[in-house]
Amino acid sequence: MGRFFSELKRHKVIRVAIACLVIGGVLVATWTPHMAVAQETPTVLITGSSRGMGLELTKQYAAKGWKVIATCRTPVTADALNALAEEYSSIAIEELDVTDHAEIEALAKKYSDVPIDVLINNAGIFGPAAKQTLEDLDYDTFTNVMAVNVYGPLNMSQSFADNVAASEQKKIVTITSGLGSMALTDKNGGYYFYRISKAGANIVGRTLAADLRDRGILIGLFNPGIVDTEFGRDTGYNGPRLKPGIAVGALIGFIEELDAKNAATMINYDGTPMPW
Repeated sequence: MGRFFSELKRHKVIRVAIACLVIGGVLVATWTPHMAVAQETPTVLITGSSRGMGLELTKQYAAKGWKVIATCRTPVTADALNALAEEYSSIAIEELDVTDHAEIEALAKKYSDVPIDVLINNAGIFGPAAKQTLEDLDYDTFTNVMAVNVYGPLNMSQSFADNVAASEQKKIVTITSGLGSMALTDKNGGYYFYRISKAGANIVGRTLAADLRDRGILIGLFNPGIVDTEFGRDTGYNGPRLKPGIAVGALIGFIEELDAKNAATMINYDGTPMPW
């Protein structure tokens, strides 16, 4: 009888041990530590993505593994952008005219629940150089240049501020120009409308920085210099131009380094601050 109870006890111990191993195996198989969860892929929204710097920005961010919301006025004719979207599934093309408030509101509503780490106000126009000289100031051109270069970035920043505030990086960057610097204007004249629009974009950036500081949003103002794009050729400048890949590489580097020290300051493509 003593041997029977001894065997029974031994089998009970074995059964308990097996049960513990099984339960432990289930726990190990189903438990995932929080530190092992990968951070969500960052998102960038780029205006004016169908050509020039906007197209190159889309390409480089997609190659870096970012989700890209690439906007342009007429996606159906944006062949190069559509080809990029076929290559990278992370690119979403959206129709957007930055002068159309209703279109901006509709896009913001569509992406209302999407955190946007970086908003890049890239869309811009130079306007015909011949129509912004002291001898010939075409004010319809002035209205159009201001609508794209000033009202557009302001409206985009206002409409997507919540998206940016909900993200990890919290950055809004606007493309500006040395022609918007009052300190540098004494070198030459002309280009009235473009100069005024970029000076306006700069003050929009400074004011946004003050309004959005408490939400942790950083505002960047970047001067890419004269880039070898259709936009760059519109300026009439015949000197050397930066390759789009180099200019965009410098811009992305600036965005990565953007912090409270260089925010709301016009920064040149070589990384140096520019006079206002």
